Amino acid sequence: MSIKKYSNQDISPKDDAQKVFQVLKNGGIAIIPSNVGYGIVATDPKALRRIFNAKNRQPHKRHAMIGSHNLHKAIHHISAREAEMVSRLTFDLDLTVGVVASYHPDHSVIKKIPQDLLEQSSVEGTMAMLVNGGKLQEELSKLATNAELPLLGSSANLTGTATKVTVEEIEPEIKAAADIIIDYGRQKYSHPRSSSTMINFNDLRVLRFGACYEVIQDVFSRFYGIHLPDDPGRDVLFSGHLTRSRDVN
Repeated sequence: MSIKKYSNQDISPKDDAQKVFQVLKNGGIAIIPSNVGYGIVATDPKALRRIFNAKNRQPHKRHAMIGSHNLHKAIHHISAREAEMVSRLTFDLDLTVGVVASYHPDHSVIKKIPQDLLEQSSVEGTMAMLVNGGKLQEELSKLATNAELPLLGSSANLTGTATKVTVEEIEPEIKAAADIIIDYGRQKYSHPRSSSTMINFNDLRVLRFGACYEVIQDVFSRFYGIHLPDDPGRDVLFSGHLTRSRDVN
């Protein structure tokens, strides 16, 4: 197993993705940055179960896939209009979004996920994928996809606590579970919420209020005439989740 690595001085997403991928291929766990906070990820089923235990997760919690716009298009099955919405948000406007949609079970990456792990990563035939999470995640997703490995994970924090936007904020027991930690400092989006906004693109329901929500809300209204609900704020809804079945924190 790789020795823990803390990368604090040099930022090289392509090189760092290669280092992380070598750890993941050997059954390891990584803590990596994204635009919406730090995540903890793995490709090996045993490593993903260790993440689940380290976070003290409850059975209703779910892993999400760490992906890209291209992987989303290959795995998710949505209508042309909804596909155009995802493209506008993540590609044209460079926003990070948790995309939830029906998926193709016969895709080569999906077929590598054991049944019990697939049940922990999907709800009623849908799967969540973080799309456009940042340059390192894009590079890492590309490596995992080319190797036909599922890159899965969740936010790097104990269950029930907020997504962390610096490595220093991550709880010691979460750091201890990782074999490599890539530290890019404070991440872009932390106010009013860190973590990704999650939307079910099958029925255009908001599942979680997250980063850049008001921007996403404006895109839906301005370009599609769809009015999403207002975020009630952290004091009313701390986690941002509107449904427990899709909680991936």
